[in-house]
Amino acid sequence: MKHCVIGCEVLGREKPIKRAAYMKKVVPFIGNPNAKVFMGIRRCGKSTLMKMTADEILSKNPNANIIYVDLELWSNRHLLNADSLYNHIKDSISAEKDNCLFVDEIQDVQEWESVIRSLIKEKCCDIYITGSNSSLLSSEYSTYLSGRLNTVPVQPLSLSECMDFRENATGVRPEAPKALDEFLEIGGFPDVWTRPIERDSAYSMLGDIYAHIVLKDVIRRHNVKNTEVLSKIIGFLCDNVGSNTSPHNIFTKLKAEGDPVNKETVYQYIEYLEEAYFVSKVKRFDLKGKKLLESDYKYYLADLGLKHSLLGYRPSDISKHIENIIYCEMTARGYQTHIGKIGGSEIDFVGIKPGKRIYIQATYLLSSDETVKREFGNLKAVHDSFPKYVVGMDSMWRSGDNVDGIIYRDLAEFLTSDDW
Repeated sequence: MKHCVIGCEVLGREKPIKRAAYMKKVVPFIGNPNAKVFMGIRRCGKSTLMKMTADEILSKNPNANIIYVDLELWSNRHLLNADSLYNHIKDSISAEKDNCLFVDEIQDVQEWESVIRSLIKEKCCDIYITGSNSSLLSSEYSTYLSGRLNTVPVQPLSLSECMDFRENATGVRPEAPKALDEFLEIGGFPDVWTRPIERDSAYSMLGDIYAHIVLKDVIRRHNVKNTEVLSKIIGFLCDNVGSNTSPHNIFTKLKAEGDPVNKETVYQYIEYLEEAYFVSKVKRFDLKGKKLLESDYKYYLADLGLKHSLLGYRPSDISKHIENIIYCEMTARGYQTHIGKIGGSEIDFVGIKPGKRIYIQATYLLSSDETVKREFGNLKAVHDSFPKYVVGMDSMWRSGDNVDGIIYRDLAEFLTSDDW
């Protein structure tokens, strides 16, 4: 029986807002023999990007046979078996057309890798899949696909994308500073930007997203028994965004509070959260020794909305919220991002691309001469020609102001600018 769809409208969805930066990454892969994998935290927009890709293909080839399988639908539960999924796909292939396969949330299929590997070898369709767990590409089976995958990391919306979504919903594009204020409070999950909603409703939606991620990608996937300890670990990570920490610190705190937990469990639960893209561990980069350091690192959240759904929005944490937003923006732009260490000084972020590097100090206000000296002084200790920025929200400073060649950038302007 054929299972074909033509474009997003046939899938029962309105035509999505195009996320141009991601489509720019995907388009060069269309039609190649590899499987294209959209990877990222649940509800960040992977499925929508797949549907955009289907529309892009149909715009060039209206007769293409689009085969779309959503494995989160109850009606498709029988396809969670590898043999059933393979047979379903083969039954949907049209010998007279170019076939394009889209499978949503494939990680729930045991031995999915064998199915995709076979389809690649058969050269019967152009393949696109999504996954919400980074271990999807590190399992024993997935090594069979080495060299046959193109990975597209996906994150929740950037500030610019939030403005696009809000303009689509209201017909009016918000000013960047106003959008930033909202972005800081509700994060960037697409669901909370598709229409104007009250803060309470946004936090309710974020709570549902949080519960879905933790329940499905952590507790159920890994059969977590001690959910109380998991919740405390999540709370600690959210409460200490951008602070120096380690699994050992968290273990020590839990023991001091009387929780009967062993160190291995703490390390394992944090690893599960990393696999689910809930948090990212950011290591230090020794700028003198030109090497990554294996201890003393920080954690940042995939989206601030996760923290606010758990702890509520806390304006007093604004400095760490700014750090988190900048980290996510740098990652979305393709930078390998580290914490910089030079002597006894720290630089908030060092972003590295082939042939390119950027240094950033994140701050809220430059409220004293001491703060100015610290933020700009740390960057002055780096003696190379790559761009160096202090990024903040101080209305007394303007983007483009500089101290000894180090540029101040307003946060809203920085996040929405292509000029890095």
